[in-house]
Amino acid sequence: MTCPSPRRAAIALLAGLVAAPVAAQEGAGPADPQRAPPRSTRAVPTARGGLDVVSRARDDRPRRFRVALGVQGGPGFPGNDAFRLGPLISVAKARGEDPFPYGGVGDGPSLTLLRHGRFEAGPMLRLEGIRRADDLGGGLPRVARSFEPGVFAQYWPSDAIRLRGDVRKGVTGHEGWVGTLAADYVARDGDDWLVSVGPRVTLSDVRYQRAWFGVSPQTAARTGLPVFSPGSGVHSVGLTSRVIYQFTPRWGVLANAGYARLVGDAGDSPVTRVRGSRDQLTGGLGLSYTFRVGGRR
Repeated sequence: MTCPSPRRAAIALLAGLVAAPVAAQEGAGPADPQRAPPRSTRAVPTARGGLDVVSRARDDRPRRFRVALGVQGGPGFPGNDAFRLGPLISVAKARGEDPFPYGGVGDGPSLTLLRHGRFEAGPMLRLEGIRRADDLGGGLPRVARSFEPGVFAQYWPSDAIRLRGDVRKGVTGHEGWVGTLAADYVARDGDDWLVSVGPRVTLSDVRYQRAWFGVSPQTAARTGLPVFSPGSGVHSVGLTSRVIYQFTPRWGVLANAGYARLVGDAGDSPVTRVRGSRDQLTGGLGLSYTFRVGGRR
């Protein structure tokens, strides 16, 4: 038996390395698990978690963007009893006539880097508001705006159910760890309308809870509140909803609503019971505009 030349062996090895990721992708959850898609196609998730078989060829369809601008309100920071207003900004993108992907209330900016069938994961970012020294009657320590980078993972058991979790670290402000568990029921008719509703559970560590809900001896002396040292664990449970409706192919409306109840040490804190509120309401309303950019129709 004749041995292959070193050159031919190197070419064969290179071809195997190139072909391996392609073969793995083709086996990553096609629409029919009993029948893999043709080699010229690939399986990709739909906007609600299902799978479509699409061409591997370059996608030259025009990009579509939906930009919503409006106003939203909420407590501004955990435990606040006032309602603060701010801008609502939402941006979604899709290709051709594909529906815009679903994003839940409070998801924050997210980037999907890992996708396998109905599973997605990647980095994300959320912001927490500022508590000033004169908020809640004054005397409490100031907490700066908190930038919370982190990671998320989500899974669609069906086209109408999304399960999601994230974990984030405050690099400014409270500087603690915080995470959210979420589930959403999503009903939609393409981009014509969408309605979602689902529960939320938020957990945090000692540093987070002490920043927002703790009362040190020094703070107690200034405010008259009793000393309180909270621990880690679940600090809020709630429910959120989103409604999107298109009046025309270009113009539409987007509305968000949410309610959270502070529980555990966060709900028992004198900061919450005496100065603030356990009930946290949020809401927003915006006008959306959809447009196309580039590509071949």
